[in-house]
Amino acid sequence: MRNCFRERTSLSNQNQDQLEGVSLHNHQSLREYVVTLSSGEQMYILAADAMDAAYSALELSEDRHSDLINVRITDEW
Repeated sequence: MRNCFRERTSLSNQNQDQLEGVSLHNHQSLREYVVTLSSGEQMYILAADAMDAAYSALELSEDRHSDLINVRITDEW
């Protein structure tokens, strides 16, 4: 019984390590976008791609009761 528990623990630790690796990989591929709202606010967000940035920006505009004016990727160095 203990061997079974140890094997399961070992497998769950391996799965956790794999998930952390995936999470780190996803953070490396995030890009910075600038969001402009009708209130004049400009905010910076991180998103995996333009579609994710657009949806996040729309959500921000709704939360702030403003119209979404623009979402664009920031200049890359």
